[in-house]
Amino acid sequence: MDDDLLGAVQAELKKRQDRQHASDFKRWCEWLDGTPANAKLILKSDLIADLELQPHRWLSAGTDLLKSQHITGFVQLMNGQKGEPMSSFLPYPVFQMGTEIFLKGMWLCQFEECRNVGHSDYVEPAARLKHSKLLKGLGHDLIKIIAQLRLIQTYQNNPGSIRFLNRVEAVIRRHYFPLYVADARSSEWANSRYPKRFYSDNTKTGHADAFQSYPQQQFVIELFAPMERHLDRLWSLRAGLLSRRKKTKSTNPPQRSGPKP
Repeated sequence: MDDDLLGAVQAELKKRQDRQHASDFKRWCEWLDGTPANAKLILKSDLIADLELQPHRWLSAGTDLLKSQHITGFVQLMNGQKGEPMSSFLPYPVFQMGTEIFLKGMWLCQFEECRNVGHSDYVEPAARLKHSKLLKGLGHDLIKIIAQLRLIQTYQNNPGSIRFLNRVEAVIRRHYFPLYVADARSSEWANSRYPKRFYSDNTKTGHADAFQSYPQQQFVIELFAPMERHLDRLWSLRAGLLSRRKKTKSTNPPQRSGPKP
């Protein structure tokens, strides 16, 4: 197949894909337009949605958020199409939320009752309320959360954990420290997630947020992803659950079914 024919075939395939996408999007919007005014998600049976206490779930959720990159450049392929992302960064709201969830997962690791929560385990309301209040007390101030993590003996005795916390704090101070009075009220860290405009009340001038001094998103992931694996080993998160599951099976072997001899 010569280049001209190949190009024509690719162009036709692209048109068909675009038409199919437009059709799918139209049907989806029509489905949304038909949503009842009182529609909402409802849990089945007598279930309620409450706090997750397994640290590994927090660590994983934080890492997933930090993978939500804003791409600023692509590799340009020879056929004119976009290739793999070449450069990207994490906007402040994404970094702040992902890092907060990850760090709070690190904080939950210190509690054995949290580490022992399995996939289908039940946690008493009193325990859920206790840890919910403790997590709320940590607030949104990432620097203060890191300071609390440095007080945990297991991290104090682990050079890899301290190095990670030092580097995360450096990333925050160099790239993501809120441009509000962040040290006065922890809520300012959450408020910084909203779009900002910079004002000079003296000159009565203002301009939109053009603060783009962010690190490469891939560098951030290369900092957090290995730490997620390190914490899994340090606290025996998954290994501990697996060991407990095996111990439970050995003490409660499955009953044989079938006719009695």
